[in-house]
Amino acid sequence: MVHLQRYDLFIEASRLLHRYLAQTPECKPRALEVALAVQYFQADIPQVGEIGNERSHLSLEDLALLCSKFYKKEHPSLPGEAIWPLFNQDSHGMPRALSMEDHTRWHKASNGQQGIGCHAQALNFWKSIEFLESDRDLCPFRVYDSATPLMIDQGRQKCGFDGNPCGWQPGLPKLLQILGLGIHAEVHRGDWSPKMWHYLVPAYKPLPFYPVAQFVYFGNQSLQKGRSAISPEEMREDFHFSEALWLELFDIDPENLLNQIWLREAQYPSQLADPGHPSPLTFMQRPRKIDRPRPHGGRLVLDPEESPQYQRSGIPAALTRDPLLAERRRRRQLERTAEHDQILKNFRRWFRLAGKEVREDADTFDFLAVDESLVLLAEVKLLGQQDMAEVIQETLGQLLYYERFALAPWKEAGYPVYKAAVFDRPPLGDYAAFLADLDIYVFWLDSEGRIDGTPEGLNLLGDLGVKVRTDPELAC
Repeated sequence: MVHLQRYDLFIEASRLLHRYLAQTPECKPRALEVALAVQYFQADIPQVGEIGNERSHLSLEDLALLCSKFYKKEHPSLPGEAIWPLFNQDSHGMPRALSMEDHTRWHKASNGQQGIGCHAQALNFWKSIEFLESDRDLCPFRVYDSATPLMIDQGRQKCGFDGNPCGWQPGLPKLLQILGLGIHAEVHRGDWSPKMWHYLVPAYKPLPFYPVAQFVYFGNQSLQKGRSAISPEEMREDFHFSEALWLELFDIDPENLLNQIWLREAQYPSQLADPGHPSPLTFMQRPRKIDRPRPHGGRLVLDPEESPQYQRSGIPAALTRDPLLAERRRRRQLERTAEHDQILKNFRRWFRLAGKEVREDADTFDFLAVDESLVLLAEVKLLGQQDMAEVIQETLGQLLYYERFALAPWKEAGYPVYKAAVFDRPPLGDYAAFLADLDIYVFWLDSEGRIDGTPEGLNLLGDLGVKVRTDPELAC
């Protein structure tokens, strides 16, 4: 049994889920979060083809509200009323909350390039071994524009089913049918096969039952329904899973390492503060704007259209005789090609148009945007035909180094430093998720020079007032 009232076990469950995700890169966390909420509330979601009754008009925004209800938590140890997604931990595994009003996570996970929605949701394709083992970019309903490479599909393709922008993404099952555009588009649920579920939760690594149950039910009175403990069978019935599929998706074995750790912790009384004391957990939101001094360093960029100049930043002359520093400078100059500079120019242009202070440095960082509440450090990299793994490693190393040394005056002045990687095209595979796990936002530029990126990154820029590419599937 999972005892639901213990805050310490909720924290431990979060750490274990973070560990599970690190061990299971094949898991699709955002899609899984929505799928679990839909599975729980399936009676409220119309089936594909179902019309003519009160359940036939669920919108994408209505679905987001159901997801928020599913992940909503209220508890004396938690900071206010908020939603706590299953896989939204920081780099230490601590849970991070989202505002009840912010539905971006659910919109993007339901529909769009990283979502589980499709205009032409069709179960027969997900039962076809030939289709599953083929290039799933080649959807039979998809209409290409003959100009955009398939590997850089940014929503400009069309669905032959209804003509709307295509949201097909290789590796993600299309569990939902989306009819229309924007948050008012109608959502329908199809029949989900075990094969479709296993594209979210790999068969070789089922979810550890105890951490998942603890995290999902803790602090959510509507899910608890007055119960103080939950058994595996009760959770299975709550989610309407067949027994066979339940055992494929959830590992209830006490010998499973993550279950074992949770069960061991559950044997001991809570070592955390009394529930009446405030929690160290905070909302995942930008710091408040505070009047802070502006340190010097780097060259101030004034004209939104000016090209990078990389003026010296005042590093003491004695350091220039260091051969290692000289080599780093040489590599930086070789890296800063015309294409690199064009990406940087286009990226920072939107910040200058939004009235943000922007700086560049000859010897260290490519880009620094200054807001009243934070500074955003960005490194520009060209993926091109290069070894992507090497580029990602270099990007990570530079950002961490610049944050520690080049931005020391800003940190001393009290500015939180947010880090970002800016590419010429979307990074493939799990690289974006890898950087996100390290609290690094990921952006790239579209064919028209506008900023595109991961949902978290676009949400941050929206908060800063910086214009970004409009998602064609969510545009009204």
